[in-house]
Amino acid sequence: MAAYLEARRRSARVMLLGEAPSHRGCRFTGISFCSEVELAHKGDLIARRPLELTSRGAAVKPQRERSAAVIWGEIERCGRPFEIALWNSFPWHPYLAKEGMAEGERCGPSSNRKPRRSEIEEGHAAMQAAMRCFAQKLEVFAVGRVAEDALARWGMSCAGVIRHPAQGGEALFRAQFRGQVASRY
Repeated sequence: MAAYLEARRRSARVMLLGEAPSHRGCRFTGISFCSEVELAHKGDLIARRPLELTSRGAAVKPQRERSAAVIWGEIERCGRPFEIALWNSFPWHPYLAKEGMAEGERCGPSSNRKPRRSEIEEGHAAMQAAMRCFAQKLEVFAVGRVAEDALARWGMSCAGVIRHPAQGGEALFRAQFRGQVASRY
């Protein structure tokens, strides 16, 4: 995380704010919208020094997350990776508790769930700390409605809303990212 933030400290102009870490992406990398596949194959876009893979078996089969692939593909396409910072409304991985789950249902750290309103409130202090890591004020774009709602609750300006690439939103994410973010470069 430190190497990722340091690479953007002076150059970041835009932040894409997501919902929360996924069970196959940020949970392992610590970087929003980033899985181990991006660390392994696009590391020069992420930090100025190599970063380590942390999942069990990563050397053979690194964790892969589709939204991460879409977002980093667009960041790479626009050609200014260090001018874009990524963060989450709730920067810790929310998952389904084992209590109350039916047998065979996915739960625990290998599951995902939407962050609770109280968790989004907890994320506000982390967001404020993250914003202080950058030399200039960033324009913040919400990736999805949860992030848009978080910015409104926190009283923070939202430069635009971009469809989250998951669950059929990939094409719209690409079009909106290109129109709202990449077109600025």
